[in-house]
Amino acid sequence: MRPPGEPPPGGRLEVGDRPAGDQVIVVTVSGPLDLDTCPVLQAGLARALAARRPPLVAIDLSGLTSADSHGLAVLLAAERHARTAGGGLVVFGVGPLPRRIFRDRGLDRVLDIQPTPAEAVRRLERAGRDRSFE
Repeated sequence: MRPPGEPPPGGRLEVGDRPAGDQVIVVTVSGPLDLDTCPVLQAGLARALAARRPPLVAIDLSGLTSADSHGLAVLLAAERHARTAGGGLVVFGVGPLPRRIFRDRGLDRVLDIQPTPAEAVRRLERAGRDRSFE
């Protein structure tokens, strides 16, 4: 088993999920996120978004090694889906490279970026109770 945040071998994207508390699903992303690998993320996020109503999803990007516009579009679509369904989506574990990409493309103004897993889960649980995802 790889340590958390270590990318998978061979340039593959790996996506997993686990519950965090009663309401939140944490999705972990490791490896490159691009045109070839974004279907893997789409499938993982679809499962997480369908797991609970309303969908409350935290995405751990600490293992992300790169991201192109196709992969970023998947993240934006998932955020929009969660919000439209009355839920929310936050990201955490955003290292220097993804942070720069998000900032350069204005995604830091769209995605809710939290510094730690605990803060991401707290944000979602609090917003879920208050129904305040704006």
